[in-house]
Amino acid sequence: MRSAQKNDESIGRRSARYERQRARIIDAAVLLVNEKGVGGMTLQEVARALDLTTTSVTYYYRYKEQLAAEVFEDTLVRLGSMIAAAAREATPQERVARYVEIFFDQFVEASRGRDRPLAILSEIRTLEEATRQHLIEHYQEVFRAVRGLFGDTCVERDKRLNSVRAQFLNEALFWAALWLRRYPLGDIKNVRRRTLDILAHGISASRASLECDVLDMDEADSIDPKQNFLRAASRLINDIGYKGASIDRIVSELKLTKGSFYHHLGAKDDLIQACYSEDYVRLTRLQAIVDRFEGNVIDRLTRAIFSVLAIQFEGRHPLLRTTALQAMPPAVRQVAIERYDRHALALSGMLVDGMVDGSVRTLDPVIAGNIIISTLNSAYDMRGWAKRQRREDAIRTYANILLRGLFG
Repeated sequence: MRSAQKNDESIGRRSARYERQRARIIDAAVLLVNEKGVGGMTLQEVARALDLTTTSVTYYYRYKEQLAAEVFEDTLVRLGSMIAAAAREATPQERVARYVEIFFDQFVEASRGRDRPLAILSEIRTLEEATRQHLIEHYQEVFRAVRGLFGDTCVERDKRLNSVRAQFLNEALFWAALWLRRYPLGDIKNVRRRTLDILAHGISASRASLECDVLDMDEADSIDPKQNFLRAASRLINDIGYKGASIDRIVSELKLTKGSFYHHLGAKDDLIQACYSEDYVRLTRLQAIVDRFEGNVIDRLTRAIFSVLAIQFEGRHPLLRTTALQAMPPAVRQVAIERYDRHALALSGMLVDGMVDGSVRTLDPVIAGNIIISTLNSAYDMRGWAKRQRREDAIRTYANILLRGLFG
């Protein structure tokens, strides 16, 4: 009897050691995925980060794909737990506030090394089909749980509205994980309060539903092959990620040769830089056009938001998703992030002017600028949702959640 008890204790200790080492491997892997993307997270890199041999890592995970899937599964499980905790609150407003609070608290704990960071989930699309499909289904469960924070979805109209609310909220939080790094950890509680205020109540000082014409930002089909490469690349990268959007895939979609590609662009990295440069030019041009219109800041900003949503929902030449950032080479990624920062600063200045003329609520303009960017950028993922209704209705619903808030 005593021998059997000792044997059980020995097995328990071995099991505990196994789980501790496995957890250490996931800790190292999630940091590498967030820094370099799945492509940059190799078993050798994980082993080096832990001062182990590669064989010690392959004992737990034979293939990189297996470890990457475990990293994303871990994040999805923890997100599900966070949402479940928020769902215990009584009202939609309290549930959303609790979800934001838990998300920000987790960021602080991870930044202090007391918790594992959440993985950047956009990298799921870089995995093989069989692995990716399971994780996407799991994310859809998480998305439905966030949607449930807003209440019943038995009526189709409510389901459509709550789907946009869930997308808006999730994308604002996921993008916040990038810009929150600029703040002292001791100030995060105040940042969270200001973020929640913008999410809940929006940007506009007016409670009325906002309407305006859509400016046509989308060009006709170009005879310039380079422009067509940029369009195809933006769509493919948004759909299947930086890694999946190979040069072969891009030229196949356009029914052109690789020689034609290399005649206009030197390499894939040149193509991605050109895509981001084109987005920057398009948005700068839109801002210049909008600035020529009369009216207060919120009127001009609404016109710009409606116009960007139109091209995102149409999907022919969308803005390149920020989800492509992690898989890019560091130099390319840095250029793209700097351009997003410039747009956020420009929006911040515009919002300050709006507070002066009274059309914009008193709010934190830097946070609001980042929320505008995350909302417009992620709208591309809601094309299916938008196509199930009139384009005008889809744009109005999406824009008004940003302008008037989740509960406006």
